[in-house]
Amino acid sequence: MARPKAADHDAHRDRILVAAVRAFAEHGYPSASMSQLAQACGLSKAGLYHYYASKDAMLFDALDRYTRRLVARCADVAALALPPREAVSRIVHALLHEYRDSRDYHVALLNDLRHLGSAEQERIKAQQRAVVRTLTTVLARAWPARMNGPDPAATTMALMGMINFSFAWWRPEGPMTHERFADLVVELWAHGLDGPAHVALRTGT
Repeated sequence: MARPKAADHDAHRDRILVAAVRAFAEHGYPSASMSQLAQACGLSKAGLYHYYASKDAMLFDALDRYTRRLVARCADVAALALPPREAVSRIVHALLHEYRDSRDYHVALLNDLRHLGSAEQERIKAQQRAVVRTLTTVLARAWPARMNGPDPAATTMALMGMINFSFAWWRPEGPMTHERFADLVVELWAHGLDGPAHVALRTGT
């Protein structure tokens, strides 16, 4: 009979993934051994193998869980009966709430996704595309004239670019919180630089 799963098994797995992704971001995925990852996770090598058979499995599970969470956050907002522009704002806020503590996951998505098998890569990419599709749909309701133009996908990606690469410079512990940054992004998107400046243009850099 298989040994029953401990009550805190999933929570412990989550902690392992956070530590592993941090190690990947700091030291590089190709260089990380299971022994190094076990040490980073505060486990013996045998203890780590109890949860994951390989570092590939760890990377895939971490990125799969993270991108599924982003999809769910966007879908939850899109399902609400909100005015279109408020829905855009809520999605930006929801994504930046996740990004606040997820710098290492963005580094792994950018640098390490290519190390996974083609099926695993496609699953992660499909979930990333689902986020883009949801945002595109909401943007089309908020700015139909713009989004019915020749480049709706590029328009969506321009907004995504404002927030997705914030991991490279934004420090959530600095004077700009994720709420203020989200407000700034939405304000610039809606009104441009000629609009009213309601958010102080300071960052945590």
